[in-house]
Amino acid sequence: MNLTEEQIETWAKAPSETEDARCTNAISQTTNALRAHFGNSVTFIRQGSHTNRTNIRVDSDVDLAVVHNGYYFPDTTFLSAADKALHGASFSPATYTFFQYKSEVEAILRATFGTNSVERKAKCLRVAGNTNRTPIDIVPAFEHHRLSAPHVVSAKGIEFLADSGPQVYSFPEQHYQNGVTKNDNTSRTFKSMVRILKRTRGRLAELGLIEQDAMPSFMLECLVWNVPNPTFRQATWRDIAAEVTAKIWNDMQNPEVANNYAEVCDLRWLFRGNPRHTPAQVEAFMLQAWRLITQ
Repeated sequence: MNLTEEQIETWAKAPSETEDARCTNAISQTTNALRAHFGNSVTFIRQGSHTNRTNIRVDSDVDLAVVHNGYYFPDTTFLSAADKALHGASFSPATYTFFQYKSEVEAILRATFGTNSVERKAKCLRVAGNTNRTPIDIVPAFEHHRLSAPHVVSAKGIEFLADSGPQVYSFPEQHYQNGVTKNDNTSRTFKSMVRILKRTRGRLAELGLIEQDAMPSFMLECLVWNVPNPTFRQATWRDIAAEVTAKIWNDMQNPEVANNYAEVCDLRWLFRGNPRHTPAQVEAFMLQAWRLITQ
């Protein structure tokens, strides 16, 4: 079960250029087809581990949001009751619904790639991969406008309605930029550390110590992003991994500290209001990861 420094260093590396080219092909083929139909009324936002350069070979699928620029979902969470009323009085729901938009995107993808190559899922449209491209998840979305006053947008993201389940919003562009900044500020070790933990998760699952889906990739990336930059200043990859996992493990035992962990976009809390994942689950995972890395 012991890991060598060479093995951990290999885990830190990004996928091969061949795998990266297949991801790029998936993106270009999809954007060309949708741009030909929608023109400049849509914006393409790459998101997920491939775009953020935290992917490993087994999760090199591509996630691409297709955002219609003409429609948005307002977020009035941070408005007072009076301001919510002012906004509501001037807000007119669109006649072009989100589900009309998603179905239109679906039809274009089926016409381009073949009916059997496109699967409609609750949150996305999945185009199957082949020898030339990786699988790609297309996420039709409208803009998400976070309001700080009735007509003042403090942050823009993306938002969509799932076929079943809750409404979903995120801030992928802020996520990307904050990840780049973190990587620069840690001498380009942040993203490598995320890849190490993903590989660690896979090895722990192989050993039967955790379930494969015990710790989602997005959660791992957010957890590592919250670790202070000096923690990454160690001599070896093993030392970096040991310090990072120990820091997260310790933080999860302090509710006040854990509740201040944010998503990489720094616009949403990681645990507050998220019942699917708890500090206790992270604590258990990080203990297993630390043991694997240090023994």
